[in-house]
Amino acid sequence: MCARMIRSSICLSVLVALALPMAAQSQTAVRPVLAAVQRPPLQDAAPEAAELQALIFYLQQQDIASANAEVRRLRVKFPGWVPPEDLGQLKVEQPSVEIDAIFRQIAEGQLPEARATIAATRAAYHGWTPPVDMTSLLELAEGQVKLDAALDAGDATTALTVASSVDGLLRCDRINNAWRIAKVQEAQQATEAAVSTYKAIVQACLKYPEITATLEKSDSVTSQAQLGELFEVAIKRFPDKVQEFDDLRSRLLAGRKDGHRDGAAVNREEQFSKVRPMPRPDRRSVAAASRPAAPKKVAAANPAPQRAQTVSSDWGQCLAQTEGTRNVSLLSQRGWCAYNLDRPMDALAAFRAVHPQLSGTARRDAGFGMALSYLKLNMTEDAARIAASTDFTPKQRVETESIILDQRGVRAYKRGDFKQAIGYFDALERVSGGLRRDLAMMRGYSYLNTGQRDTAREIFTGLQNQLATLETGHAIELAAAK
Repeated sequence: MCARMIRSSICLSVLVALALPMAAQSQTAVRPVLAAVQRPPLQDAAPEAAELQALIFYLQQQDIASANAEVRRLRVKFPGWVPPEDLGQLKVEQPSVEIDAIFRQIAEGQLPEARATIAATRAAYHGWTPPVDMTSLLELAEGQVKLDAALDAGDATTALTVASSVDGLLRCDRINNAWRIAKVQEAQQATEAAVSTYKAIVQACLKYPEITATLEKSDSVTSQAQLGELFEVAIKRFPDKVQEFDDLRSRLLAGRKDGHRDGAAVNREEQFSKVRPMPRPDRRSVAAASRPAAPKKVAAANPAPQRAQTVSSDWGQCLAQTEGTRNVSLLSQRGWCAYNLDRPMDALAAFRAVHPQLSGTARRDAGFGMALSYLKLNMTEDAARIAASTDFTPKQRVETESIILDQRGVRAYKRGDFKQAIGYFDALERVSGGLRRDLAMMRGYSYLNTGQRDTAREIFTGLQNQLATLETGHAIELAAAK
């Protein structure tokens, strides 16, 4: 895939230049290791609820071949586990109303209440753990509160610490955070830091209006040479906008005297300074445009947005009103409602039920839903088989392939297969146009583990230059050590 065909929501290169969305799906950062460690089989352990999800799904669908294959996989991973003679006894109780309540509390900013509801739900449903998307969304909302407090206090140091420690705060769909950080840096006379922040935005964000707004904002802190450098970066990324950029540069320079900015020139900071980004339900930031549009009317069910933009209780109502339906259109709608409520097993069941009955675009979109649901269940190879046999749109193709490569790369890294991890991360960078910071760190440590210290040090140094953290500093030291 061409590197330009990337998802619309990407991380700022303040963390690392990322073409994502992505959502992509993000993976929890893995602590670096300097040697591959082969972990012994879990001799006495039994699979927990999350491990049994795929098996239960196959049993529910009466897919005996897949169920038997999943039992074999579990027996290898858990040698001491003896499955019950009647596999139908296996079941995992999952909360329903509680999940809706938690998402609603997060959306309404009731973050302590959401934490309390999660704790109560875990106590009520033994073996249940909050899904990654839920905890990520909550952590993102809590991080936003902390970041806003630091920025309101004019504390750039704390703001950067918070922003770099919470995945998602410096994505382009929250570009106002980076703008505000730059403004605080400017107020603290940290001119070079502010310019670097603006440059990171210009290098990473994909939307032309975001870039022009950033260039206008940088006018208050950049020298003429620095401003010219930012415009050069922008023009390289948007070669079809050369004339527009030239006009904007001329207008900004017209407000300067002898190459310096005229303090009376128009500044647009105020109109953005009070904007607060709303919590997003999917930290992987998959592009809104890449999921098929929901039908405007669905019998008795309310329309369910098929690419999550805000947390909505309509999805729960949609599921309630489509319970037991056999109508193909309603089942397709139910699949997306379940997916947006982070119930991938329910979503997968709906999509699998309708897929054979559809044709053309509708069949393709159901296949897309199946692939995304498999990926939420971390059933990467099942998703890959769907992707290989479905003629996805370019955006759908990039999204699914990016998540597949992401999951395969992390899995290879965890098992100590560092050469293969590098291959997957390189492929992900080619497909999506960038690499998330945590994955870039894994790739750096993979090179370090394979003895390629110079390459590892180059990667870590690049990340350090984008945003200096204790993690990158320590990595550079390890790469430099003999």
